[in-house]
Amino acid sequence: MQLVRSPRAGQIRSPWALKMLNKRVKPNKVYTERLKIEAELLQRMSHPNIVGFRAFSKTKILYLGMEACDLSLGDMIEKRVEDDAGPFSVKHIIKVALDVSSALDYLHTKMQILHGDLKSYNVLVNGDFIICKLCDFGVTVPLDENGVLNKEKGVKAIYYGTEAWSAPEVIHGGIISTKTDIWPLGLTLWEMMSLMPPHTQIDDIDESLETLDDSVASEEDYFSDKYGMKIILKVKYFTLSD
Repeated sequence: MQLVRSPRAGQIRSPWALKMLNKRVKPNKVYTERLKIEAELLQRMSHPNIVGFRAFSKTKILYLGMEACDLSLGDMIEKRVEDDAGPFSVKHIIKVALDVSSALDYLHTKMQILHGDLKSYNVLVNGDFIICKLCDFGVTVPLDENGVLNKEKGVKAIYYGTEAWSAPEVIHGGIISTKTDIWPLGLTLWEMMSLMPPHTQIDDIDESLETLDDSVASEEDYFSDKYGMKIILKVKYFTLSD
C-alpha cells in the first residue's frame, strides 16, 4: 500500500492523506480486505491520538482518505540518523509515550481491539511533536473482556505484526493480550534514544549487561547508551529514569 498527498508535484496538496493499493503490485484480496477493515474501523473511532477518517472509495480505485499528518516517527528517526543529530529529547520521548499510551488505552478498553502492528512508522507526528497519532489499523485483532486475544472470532483473531517490534509472546509463543501492544511501544521509545531499529547489536547489549553491578534488583537491568541517557529495561516495558 502507499500514501499520497497530491497527484503531481507543484499542485495544491490535499488536506487528506490517501491510502491505496500500489498500482505496481498485482491486486491482492488480502490487502484489499485489510483496507476495507481499516476504513470500517476508523469510521467507528474518535480519539485525538488516532488518525481521523475522511473518506473511503469502493470504486475502480480503492482508497482510504484519512486526516493528513506531517511525518511518521520512523521517518523522523531516519532523518535524525542521516543528520547525526543524536537522540530525541526527553520531552519528545515522553510526548510520544503519553499520546500513544492514550490511543492504546482507547483501543484496548473502549474498542476492545489490539493494534497488532505498533512501530515507529505507524506513529504520525504533527509539527514539533504538537500531537502524535496512531495509524494503520489493517491488522487489528479482537480482545475479550479481560484484554486477552479473543479466539472465538476466527480469522480476525490472527496476530500479524512486524517481527522486529514483536513482543516475546509473539516470537516464542504465549498469551496475546493488551501487553503485546505495550512491548512495541517500549521498543519505539528505545528507537528514539538509540536511533537504531529494535533487536540490533544484541551482542553489544549483552556485553554491557554483563558488566552491571550485582546490586541491581533482579527484575530491572540498568544500562546507559553512548549518549549517557540512563534507561531502565523492565520485563514488559521501558521507562525513563530521572
